[in-house]
Formats: sequence, C-alpha cells, structure tokens
Amino acid sequence: MMIADEIFLLYTADSGGVFAQYRQFAVTGATVADLILAQRVELDGRKDPRISLLDSRPVGHPAHDAVLEYLHERIADKGKQVKLSQLLGVRSLKLEERTGRALHDAGILGLVGARFGGLVRPKYPVSNPLPEQQLRARLAHVLRGGEPTPADAVQLSILKGTSTVHRILRDEVRGMSRKEVKGAIESLETRGDIGPAIKRAIDMLVTAVMTPVMIGVVTSSG
Repeated sequence: MMIADEIFLLYTADSGGVFAQYRQFAVTGATVADLILAQRVELDGRKDPRISLLDSRPVGHPAHDAVLEYLHERIADKGKQVKLSQLLGVRSLKLEERTGRALHDAGILGLVGARFGGLVRPKYPVSNPLPEQQLRARLAHVLRGGEPTPADAVQLSILKGTSTVHRILRDEVRGMSRKEVKGAIESLETRGDIGPAIKRAIDMLVTAVMTPVMIGVVTSSG
C-alpha cells in the first residue's frame, strides 16, 4: 500500500466514517510524500514550498495520478506555479474518495456511497482488518525503538503535526508518556535510513499540513 492508503486507514473509523479531524490534509500530504519517494515531484526550499513536476507518468493509484494530472495541467500546460499549501486545499481532486475507493477495490474497505446529494459523505467500513492491524503493529514497534522506514516517519510525523497521535494510536502508545511519544517521533530523523532529503521533505509537508490545523480554516481552489 501507499503511504496515503495507510494514513486513510488510520484516520477512518472501523464503521467507515472519519475517525479524526483533518483527514483531507493528512491524505494529501501523504500523497505528496508518496510522489516524492517515487521521484515524480520535489519541493523547493521556500517557507511555502513550490512543487516541481519531475515526471508526470502515472504511478497506478487513482489519487496520486489525479495529483500528477492536476500538476501537469497547471505547471507544464499553463506555466503556473503550484504551492504546497494550495494543493492541500484542492477539494475538487477528491483525494479522500479516490483513496477510499482504491482500498475498497483492494478488498480492504467496504463502500457505502454518498447520500442526499453529497451532504452525507461516503463511508468505508472495514472489510479486511489485517492490513491496518499490521500497520499499527509496525508503528508501535517504531515508537518503542524499532528502525523506521520513510513511510513510518511520514505517518508518525503527520499524526504528531495534526495532534492526533494519542487519539489514533491510543492502544499503540499505551504505557508511554506524552513526552516519550513526542521524543520517539522527533528522533526518527536519526534512526533508520531516512536520509536528509526525505527528512527535509517530511518537515515541509508536516508544516504545510499543520497550518490549516492551527488556524482552523479550510480554503478551496481548483
């Protein structure tokens, strides 16, 4: 699974509804992280980084390919710059729905369609709990000193950035103090094969995801 798939599982309740706030931002940030790791995009060093499109070829995931198409249209076709903060607010990409449907097609989640003209959002109840159970076991291992992968670092950093670690990973952090959990996540950059480029990208992604969380405002474009 992609990082964005796993983030979606964490932010979605077993019954199919949204379990924690800011799922849109978390899924979008994780999607960008996937594309960075796939060497499709990169971020520059500005405070609000611009996204450079390195390769617009599809990666085979509906959400990620939608982002690549969106970026190609604006950057390659129209010569526009796309800020990371702008991408986080583009609801028309429907990244949550695309990611949820991909997990449904993989047999991991069910699908209850939107109702009342979209006023009631689609739900994605769990069909196969094993992938999320394995994910949670992996993150629990990392929090308690295990070697992290780039995916682990992205996921835990996003959870920390949206202040949802203790809500989403309640069982996984049981017995750990908040200080211990914070320290474990902050130490990820010195553990495992993360690398400075990925660490820098994670920092920028988390900062971008945190901005709407801190101000409590959602802006839409596109």
